[in-house]
Amino acid sequence: MKSSHSVLVAAVVGAAGLVLSERQNRRRLALQAAEMHQTWTAELATDPELRALWAPPGGELPDEVHKNLLHANRLVSFLAAKFRAGLLDRHSLRVQAQWLMEREIARTYWRTFVGFREDEAIDRTDRTFNAILSAEYASAVGKDPVAA
Repeated sequence: MKSSHSVLVAAVVGAAGLVLSERQNRRRLALQAAEMHQTWTAELATDPELRALWAPPGGELPDEVHKNLLHANRLVSFLAAKFRAGLLDRHSLRVQAQWLMEREIARTYWRTFVGFREDEAIDRTDRTFNAILSAEYASAVGKDPVAA
C-alpha cells in the first residue's frame, strides 16, 4: 500500500508542477505579447504616416489627439500586462488607475475605447481589469463634472 501511495503522491506533485509551469509559460507569453504591443504603439505614436494608416475608423481624429491616445493606450496596456502577470494586485491596480484617471487624456482614452476593451476581454482577468479602470473613471468623472 505504501508503494501505491508514493506513486499517487508523485503523480500529484508532477501534475501540480505541470500546472505551475503552464501558468508561468502563459505569463511569459503575455509579457512578450505586451512588449511587442508596446513597441508597435510607440512606433505608431512617433510616425505620422503610419499613424494616419491606422487612424480609428468612423471619424476625424486630429493627429495630436490620436498620438496622445496612443500614449494613453500604452500606459493602460502596460498596467493590463502587469495585472495579468500578477505584478499588480487589485489594490495596487486601483491606486494606479486612480492616478491614471486624474489625467484628461486617460479619461478620453477610456471613454473612447472602453467598449472595445470590453469586447476583446478574453477572461475574468481582463474583465476585472476593465471593471477597476471603469470604476476609477466613473469616480474621476464624478469628482470633475468638466471631465464628463
